[in-house]
Amino acid sequence: MRSIRPFAAGALALLAFSAAAPAAHAAPPTNCDKALAAAQKAERSYDDMKADLLRSIADGGHPDASQRRALQQAESLRNSTATEAEHVCAGAS
Repeated sequence: MRSIRPFAAGALALLAFSAAAPAAHAAPPTNCDKALAAAQKAERSYDDMKADLLRSIADGGHPDASQRRALQQAESLRNSTATEAEHVCAGAS
């Protein structure tokens, strides 16, 4: 499975740059902006879920099948939204 870390770093830099633009001259969010926001939300959700699961394991817990399945679904959503953002934003260039 490929990592989206390099893409995420670029996305964060792009969002930081776009947030620096004056509000009076800010254009409405583009499809790229929306796709990046969805990808970042999915990544945060996955990271939070994984951290909770690892914390539970560290405290002696044992994740059940539904917890592992939920983490896999969150990972799948993270990967698909990142891929979608790559396609949308590449087309916007």
